[in-house]
Amino acid sequence: MCSVLQRRVPPRIVVLASGNGSNFEAIVNAARSGELSAEIQMLLVDRNCYAIERAKKLQIPWERLEKPWAESLKKRLEELNPDLVVLAGFMRILPAEIVERWKWKIVNIHPSLLPAFPGTHAIEKAYEYGVKVTGITIHFVDEGVDTGPIIFQKAVEIKKDWSLERLEEEIHKIEHRYYPLVIQKVLEGKWKIEGRRVILEEDIG
Repeated sequence: MCSVLQRRVPPRIVVLASGNGSNFEAIVNAARSGELSAEIQMLLVDRNCYAIERAKKLQIPWERLEKPWAESLKKRLEELNPDLVVLAGFMRILPAEIVERWKWKIVNIHPSLLPAFPGTHAIEKAYEYGVKVTGITIHFVDEGVDTGPIIFQKAVEIKKDWSLERLEEEIHKIEHRYYPLVIQKVLEGKWKIEGRRVILEEDIG
């Protein structure tokens, strides 16, 4: 078992975002409802984005990273010292130095069944490719593009009458449902790694 953090109760999370921030809001709501036992310490963004408006509405502290963003991020993470760093639509590849410093303490969510359709516009790519099944992947972050060890995946069958917009809605629904649940398991240390395989102590839905 890999215990990430039992140092503080509740553990503290820093969320990184670059876009809409809907997963950020879902995580905050889960923490406030008690579904996720954690404190959302801060939102860090690398650009002006709607996630900032969500942080203001939710009264969560937020900051925009200064340039160069990687040095700014490194400095702020050292100062904040969170128990977990959660990427929620953060459109940057983290430098190896940060990944190594926070190894097994950075998680990301991706809207496809990796290793299929890594990178940006994954939902659209899957839809245009004509796959029958896609989904979400939650993984630990490494130095690559969506290449870290997979913690959890959930499939979505694409119905023949679905538009791209409908598929996006369905993907976002399961993202918002499962990301807080997986974050909770990671914080509880209810997992271990064998090679590239992340084995959860308990199944998730």
